[in-house]
Amino acid sequence: MLPTIDPTICQWSEAAYLIISDNITSTFLYYAHFFPSISGLIISIFVLRSNPRNSAAQALFFTTVMFSIWCVLSLITWASPNTDLVMFAWSAMIYFELLMYVGAFYFIYAFFRNSFPPFKTELGIFAIFLPVIIFGHTKLNLLGFDFTDCARNAVEGPLWQYYAYGFELVFVACILVVALAEIKMRRKQGGQVREAVLVSIGILALLLSFSFGSIVGSFSANWEVSQVGLFGMPVFVALLGYILVRYQTFQIKLLATEALMAGQLILLFSLLSVRTIESAQVIAIITILFFATLGVLLIKSVRSEVTQRQKIELLADSLEETNERLKIVDQQKSEFVSIASHQLRSPLTAIRGYTSMMLDGNFGNAPEKMREPIERIHESAKLMALSIEDFLNVSRIESGNIKYENSDFNLAEQATHIVDDLRPEATKAGLLLLFKSNLTRNGIAYGDPGKTQQILHNLINNSMKYTQKGTITVYAHDDKKLGILSIEIIDTGIGISKETLEGLFQKFTRARNANHVNINGTGLGLFVARAMARAMKGDITVHSEGEGKGSRFVLTLPLAQ
Repeated sequence: MLPTIDPTICQWSEAAYLIISDNITSTFLYYAHFFPSISGLIISIFVLRSNPRNSAAQALFFTTVMFSIWCVLSLITWASPNTDLVMFAWSAMIYFELLMYVGAFYFIYAFFRNSFPPFKTELGIFAIFLPVIIFGHTKLNLLGFDFTDCARNAVEGPLWQYYAYGFELVFVACILVVALAEIKMRRKQGGQVREAVLVSIGILALLLSFSFGSIVGSFSANWEVSQVGLFGMPVFVALLGYILVRYQTFQIKLLATEALMAGQLILLFSLLSVRTIESAQVIAIITILFFATLGVLLIKSVRSEVTQRQKIELLADSLEETNERLKIVDQQKSEFVSIASHQLRSPLTAIRGYTSMMLDGNFGNAPEKMREPIERIHESAKLMALSIEDFLNVSRIESGNIKYENSDFNLAEQATHIVDDLRPEATKAGLLLLFKSNLTRNGIAYGDPGKTQQILHNLINNSMKYTQKGTITVYAHDDKKLGILSIEIIDTGIGISKETLEGLFQKFTRARNANHVNINGTGLGLFVARAMARAMKGDITVHSEGEGKGSRFVLTLPLAQ
């Protein structure tokens, strides 16, 4: 055990709370770096609380914690008269000092790449740090305690003077390489180059000043110089605070930023009362001016951001009101379409009825010259009635008034009947309409039979419209694992481009090449069909390899339980 120096001989005072002692209050240098470390710790806590899963936030918190612990240990070595305690604190400082460099590397890496270094890099870092773990408690770290002429100095071994300082310079070089690579990449891609430059300057200012002070102090035994070297932390804290707010790197509230800057200024002003030493006052005043300038910039930036957010909130409120009005207008539009459609459907029904009777000869045989015009009127009325039905269905879907009578029914059998009904029309158009099945069960689905029939008619008619020649195949199959029954309508028609596929089921949307084949169509049929299928817990999907390569529409409904 090392002896405790007699304070009456060396005139060393006892240390209150381990760090407060008249031994070092004669100059504020030994305490000056302690206050910025608290500020850095506060910033990192705010950042971590706002972004707990962010890798850079975690690394920043770790780095500032290591620096703060180092500061406490450093004060113990100069404040305490107990040589045992001084030796313990001095020997422990190497771990936290080097871990601070490791944390700084992790921070800069995660800040730029949004993740920690790869496992191989972490393994290399552990290998470099391993000698410190093994030999940190031996004489390779500290040789002894020099109290000649009451000097307060531990004699550092090669682990401190060579390996540790080399370790620090290696990590500074690694950080510089990562920073330069990021700045180069951002310049090429047009990113935030200034942000990368500022954060790099901040972290390098912290580490380089720290290393400079430690190396000079160790080899010259001038520990006041080493304390001056620690003023890189205020620079890092100030630049980091500016970056956080200016570039919105992390989310920190205005109140927290203002409180932090106020705390910095109060702490630095309090240093003036520690000792009226001219050099101390000069350094403190320069630091105060530095922080005051950056503090004004920070608060101005935050206030501007808050003002912008308030404007955005007002615009959001205004947009919400507009949306409500649009909903009302949309509802009125749906009601108008419903009323208009009902009003149009009645006369169209009469037109279709009378033209059909005229064609059947109920009013006597019509002259041959009149049959073609009557057929055109009848066909046009039919198309218009289908369009009106689409508008009515859209109105019912949007208003939520459409009703479904779901039950178990034979979907495969229904599809077979529809194909048989439409085959003559397909044959007349020169198309081959087929039905195939590969069912493992009886083809019973659960849904609304009427709505399903309407969907199948829509899909098959759609394929017939846009297939000029070739085959239309209706293929039924089921999947027990998924619990679905599928009806595929596969045609050799005009096909659909990839761009059109994405919006084909939206209202009033048709394929780009549809008008070249069939000018009739509202672009509502597929929208209505998919809405009905999804309401029955099924779906409709469309697939095509491109224009001219045919299409495949797939209706799926749940299997009956």
